[in-house]
Amino acid sequence: MWRRLSVLVLFGLLTVMNAHAAESAPPDAAMRLAHVEQVEGQRHDEGPLTLREAVAEALSRNLDLIALGRQLDTTRHRPAQERFLPPPTLEAQIWQWPLDTLNPWHTNMYMLMVSQEVLGRGKRALRTALAEKDATLANFDVAVRARQVVDEVKQSYTDLFIARQAIAVYLASIDLLRQFADVSQVKYTTGRISQQDVLKAVLELSRTHDDLITFQQQADLARVRLNVLLNRAPDAPIGPLTSAGEAILTASLADLQRLAVEQQPERRRAHAQVEQTEAQLAVTKSDYKPDFSVTGGYLLMPNQTDAWLGRIGITWPRAPWSRGRIDARVAEATSAVETAKARERVTESLIRLAVQHAYVRVKAAEQRAALLRTTILPQSRQTLDVSRVAYQTDRVEFLALLDNERTLLDAQLEYFRAVSDQQQALADLERALGADLSPAMTTPVVMSEVRP
Repeated sequence: MWRRLSVLVLFGLLTVMNAHAAESAPPDAAMRLAHVEQVEGQRHDEGPLTLREAVAEALSRNLDLIALGRQLDTTRHRPAQERFLPPPTLEAQIWQWPLDTLNPWHTNMYMLMVSQEVLGRGKRALRTALAEKDATLANFDVAVRARQVVDEVKQSYTDLFIARQAIAVYLASIDLLRQFADVSQVKYTTGRISQQDVLKAVLELSRTHDDLITFQQQADLARVRLNVLLNRAPDAPIGPLTSAGEAILTASLADLQRLAVEQQPERRRAHAQVEQTEAQLAVTKSDYKPDFSVTGGYLLMPNQTDAWLGRIGITWPRAPWSRGRIDARVAEATSAVETAKARERVTESLIRLAVQHAYVRVKAAEQRAALLRTTILPQSRQTLDVSRVAYQTDRVEFLALLDNERTLLDAQLEYFRAVSDQQQALADLERALGADLSPAMTTPVVMSEVRP
């Protein structure tokens, strides 16, 4: 009686687990990944999102880039301001106003003046050049941030794709465990195995569902990050993604470092910073040149003959009591130039280090993915198939069957992690290069089949 009661309890538990798994995955294993990708977008008819489309959308809609673009537009108006003279000054003076009257017409002298300040020779051109360097720096700020956004988009896109792939693998594993549970239930009913084997199948199903929740969390977080980068609502659905499979990096490290030094926006910005400090130094040294002021006017004397007025002034920058201030400013600007040059050398060194670091990560992930795809995955799948047949003929224990199933599942997940690591390393490499890798630098590899 107890044996029949335990069978009924286990049968009910397995029925509940199978029903829950059936709700999580479609019956057709080939459609699992499409099901996972369409769950979020089916209510809003979201279409597929390619990586190229995601990058283009981020570059056009990202809030950081929009703000930097507005700042760049503001900076571009500064050079034109330096090309013009300061506004003139209009003056009117009344001389010899008698104390015994308030009528201004009873005075003897009216003087109307126009004054204009004129910068020394070449000063306006130097200040215009400095403003143009500031605009160039702002332009490089936009380029640097754009590369960072592209890198973040690619990493979030890859994280979401890999998480969905892992979910599809777990859904397939749930189907396989259901089959194992059905076989163990039949064998237990006939008395060929113990009750423990049936419970192990149920426990393994529960563990798989727990892992599935973790990967669903990773997919949700990656979707939120990607939506924010694309300036979408954080909870907006994202439709199917294109494959982010393996790729073999064929470019050499020396070529990549050379390209990075030539085109990396951060290095070019550091060089522009040197030019900006040199322009600032030139403007500071121009303060040694005198400035001028020109004044003209008309003297109106009601009781006498009118007259023209004229005045010219010139500054004396090299006066003993004022030259020290200019000398100190020149020394400060000279120190700023040397500092900018040092930072440029540091930036170039860091770029070379970043390229080499990303290159090593790419090649290591490439080797791991190839090993898993060509050796470990096929061997794990073959071992599981053999143990599955052996279990049905009572030549292998159920625990060994579960171990082989878990080994295959871990190998599939490791494969996806290796592909994810490689894609993220490639994104970091492109960020270090300052541009996307050309098609000639990589060779795509078809992602192997991952279902059990």
